[in-house]
Amino acid sequence: MADERGRKILEAIVADPRVSALIVPLAGAVDMFSEGLSRDCVAVQKTTDKPIFMVWGAPPGTDDHYYHRMLDGGLPVFRTFGNCVNAVKAYFDYWAFTRRHRSPFADAPTAPLPAAKKAKRILADAPAGSALSEHASKEILKAYGIKPSRDVLCRSAAEAVRAAKQIGYPVVMKPASAALSHKSDLGLVKVGVSSDKDVRAHYADLDRRARKAIGNAGSRSGEGRDELDGILVCEQVRGGVEMVVGVSRDELFGPVVMVGLGGVFVEVLKDVTFRVPPFGEAEVRRMLRELKGYAMLEGARGAEPADIDALVDVIVKVGRLAQDLAGEVAELDINPLVVRPRGAVALDALVVKR
Repeated sequence: MADERGRKILEAIVADPRVSALIVPLAGAVDMFSEGLSRDCVAVQKTTDKPIFMVWGAPPGTDDHYYHRMLDGGLPVFRTFGNCVNAVKAYFDYWAFTRRHRSPFADAPTAPLPAAKKAKRILADAPAGSALSEHASKEILKAYGIKPSRDVLCRSAAEAVRAAKQIGYPVVMKPASAALSHKSDLGLVKVGVSSDKDVRAHYADLDRRARKAIGNAGSRSGEGRDELDGILVCEQVRGGVEMVVGVSRDELFGPVVMVGLGGVFVEVLKDVTFRVPPFGEAEVRRMLRELKGYAMLEGARGAEPADIDALVDVIVKVGRLAQDLAGEVAELDINPLVVRPRGAVALDALVVKR
């Protein structure tokens, strides 16, 4: 650092094809080191297109001569090593992104899919700004090829018994109403219903309690509320990883797609990531790898790996739905989306109309 060998060492390092960048920490305060090394780094930077990043550890106001020499010489200078390596990571992440990035807008679809017509017919029946029932929300998912659980909307206990036998015990039972968007919180989801007798009993109980909850919600808001559509009898899905896939609306970007760990984890861990459509499968896979819980999809602690291809397919379809229905859908929430070793199933869904 104190003689002509310093520059030769710097030149040898940046000439190495295996080196992409150089970080030089300087503690400062010692003229015999700071003088030569700061001057040499500025000189070498002019001979290479590889970035040289400096860490100048002297407190602000001391040895500012060297600080300004490096800064004016075109070198990025940081006060702490942590800030420096964060910036270097961002620098290389940016160039990695630009190498792989191809604008999705060049060949983005301009005409909605035929599925949009069916979805718009379903949405047309809902008042502006209101939530759709789970049954209606899942019909929109089905239009876009997203598989929901096998559900039957029943309007009598006898219909519910027939549906349960058709689906196969055990089943899940819950009310279907646009006024009931948080059924689990109200204790209105019955899991593991395993006999005709239990179906009849739960049907009566859910019907009574759901109508009471709808009435209470209407009286609190001072507005009329939607009626109870009926009771859903659903297949009980076992195993798999619970994910959440959603659409929200950003004031600047418009529709934004969110993916994360679902079920109770979405509120507790908040392990989610976002993308603005249009995007393709490759971007969805990068999106998933950003999640801290990605290892669960790969089969953590001996569990069978989840069908990541099926999950990617659902997210791509949700992205297309968000584009096609940007003028009609304010929010979409699929939670949970159970990703099994083969396939993915939407157990619950909520669509809010713009």
